[in-house]
Amino acid sequence: MPLDKNSPVPLYHQLTEALVKMIEDHYVEGDALPTEPELEQRFGVSRMTVRLAMNALADEGLVERKQGRGTFVRSPKITHQLTSITSWTEQMKERGFVPHTVHAEIVVVDPPKKIGALLQLRPGERTVRIKRVRYASGEPMCIMINYVKETLLGGFAEKGLQGESFYETLARDYGIRIAKAQETVEAREATEHEAELLRIQAWSPVLFVTRLSYLPDSVPFEVVHLTSRADRYRYQIMLYAGDAATR
Repeated sequence: MPLDKNSPVPLYHQLTEALVKMIEDHYVEGDALPTEPELEQRFGVSRMTVRLAMNALADEGLVERKQGRGTFVRSPKITHQLTSITSWTEQMKERGFVPHTVHAEIVVVDPPKKIGALLQLRPGERTVRIKRVRYASGEPMCIMINYVKETLLGGFAEKGLQGESFYETLARDYGIRIAKAQETVEAREATEHEAELLRIQAWSPVLFVTRLSYLPDSVPFEVVHLTSRADRYRYQIMLYAGDAATR
């Protein structure tokens, strides 16, 4: 894909698009990309332009730089569409990954005050806390912590999860289905403990999601804290024009 040096579009942006196209057409995960000098010569651009383009690819999680070895193609980020309520397990299967859970912990606890307020708990009410590290085809993707009213999940702490999907267990064993949910997404740095579990560098960027789920009668059911690797995960929202857009 030739670059147009007379275009108002910056050269590094044109080069980024050209490299994305090149990766999609000719490379698979693990392949080494041409070196910076080779890309300079091939596209007739400066070293700075090449580095800006490679930085953009790295920020998108499409490539990975390995010290002394070069730049290698990575799997594209997993995109979560914020348009419907689906379990994490369903999302991974739809994208061709094999979901797997490690470090599962299910306990009954007195919830933090903020969790209790979101769930509208009465004094003394407790929650079932489910903490899991979720893997996709052998790669750690996120740390998931669910807080659910104990009174709605009798015996769950003793029986545990029956399979990968918590929502499937709810529907099958308790007849519970989530009617609606509100999600808040924030960007922050991983703690040392989170980085260890996710196999990333300490203080690497992560996406921190808080989900408040409701039953059909609008009763709060659960609070989920989801810490996902920012280099492997992204959120996408579909926006529709409202009345204001047509005025």
